[in-house]
Amino acid sequence: MTTSNRAIAAGMVGLYLGVTLVSLGQSLLESHAYRQTQTAYTAVLYAETGIDLLRPPLPVLGPPGVVPMEFPLFQALGAIPIRLGAAPDFAMRSVGLLTFLASAVLVYVLARRILAERGALIALGAFLFNPHALLYGRASLIEYLAVEFGLLFVYFVIRWLDGGQWTAWALALIGAMGVMLVKITTAPIFIIPALFWMSPSGRRGYRMPGLWLLFVVAGAVGLGWSQYADAVRAANPATEFLAARNSFEWFFGTLAQRLDPSAWRVPVVALLTLTGFGIAVWGYLSVRFAGEHRQRGFLIAMLLVVAVMPLLLFNLYAVHDYYYAALAPFIALAIGMGAEHLLRGPRTKGNRRLMVGLAGAWVATFIGSAGSWTLMYGTPVEERRILETAAYIRDHSDPDDWVVIEGFGWNSTFLYYARRQGFADPTGDNLLEPGDIDIEAILDDPIYGPFFTCDAQGICVVSETR
Repeated sequence: MTTSNRAIAAGMVGLYLGVTLVSLGQSLLESHAYRQTQTAYTAVLYAETGIDLLRPPLPVLGPPGVVPMEFPLFQALGAIPIRLGAAPDFAMRSVGLLTFLASAVLVYVLARRILAERGALIALGAFLFNPHALLYGRASLIEYLAVEFGLLFVYFVIRWLDGGQWTAWALALIGAMGVMLVKITTAPIFIIPALFWMSPSGRRGYRMPGLWLLFVVAGAVGLGWSQYADAVRAANPATEFLAARNSFEWFFGTLAQRLDPSAWRVPVVALLTLTGFGIAVWGYLSVRFAGEHRQRGFLIAMLLVVAVMPLLLFNLYAVHDYYYAALAPFIALAIGMGAEHLLRGPRTKGNRRLMVGLAGAWVATFIGSAGSWTLMYGTPVEERRILETAAYIRDHSDPDDWVVIEGFGWNSTFLYYARRQGFADPTGDNLLEPGDIDIEAILDDPIYGPFFTCDAQGICVVSETR
């Protein structure tokens, strides 16, 4: 790596940092507020009461106020600046930004093992400068911590396969365990391609016993946490609907959902945003590049994972556009591959026009999607209503109350900003079917009250009894 290339890469990261720093003071309400505040609430309570990774506090579905989901490492990291005096929203966005920037550095380092310098810089630029990255690279979400661990695994497992150093194997194991713990659905995206990396001796990863040992150890850790967390959720009638047996089918979705054109809005928009509306062209060019590369097995597997994951875990990717953060590194690498294929080719008029067209489409994507990513700079549309509702809940309850909020589904937003513990009635949420949760039996517990019944406009009425 030359000094000039390092300077360009550092400048690109610095530019992203400069563009996003001014947005870190924004509330957590611009996009997927329920998920951002759910993550932040645990961090706030960690800062107040101490970090307990095995019993992450999330008092939004009644006592005991513990709802373990993914391993709460991101929340623990967020608790540190909060404990030091930082405002919670700012602290959580800052930790999210740091995990994104660490992922960006790893994208570039990994790209340099596959691509020439120009292709690696283009891959880094594609990862940093797209509307999805601008909006979610500074969000209170665990996504990029999982990505960071996944990229750490891929980079060091390649180092181990190429050189045999057991220090690299140990670092790859840390990466694999990290991604399995933080977000187990992200893990296959990074693990599967590693099976097809070819060592200098010509052996692919799946023929190396050490790689399978790594998978066994990391898998045992990740699955062990998942089973423990699932058992805790299943033991409480108020959280039993979140147990794996009750949500497994929803994660995958049905054939009918896949055949519904309206269900593809989020996947199509996310993929077009991440590729500058050039998904078909970049896909073709990256496949051409992969076919000529020594590591074509790894590269083709990487491209297939990007294509297959949204089809496999359909509802997760069709409902939550932030899930595409897990695919973003490999999409960026594919763009770097496609760009390098063009740059290596003959300088024909057609190739030059294609390069200009792809660059123009990238700029047009930014302009055309400004309504989505510029949310990071303004005041979220619903902020006033949500904060007023939270203030109403806070003013009509005591800190020790277990308040009940009905009308918004399973949503931590109001309880987070009210700084109250309670029960956010999940009735009507996507994971629930009639009879999945006995609300009447749960709310018969005298610990609950006061009760807030809210309409779609956030106007709530309080009563002491249900």
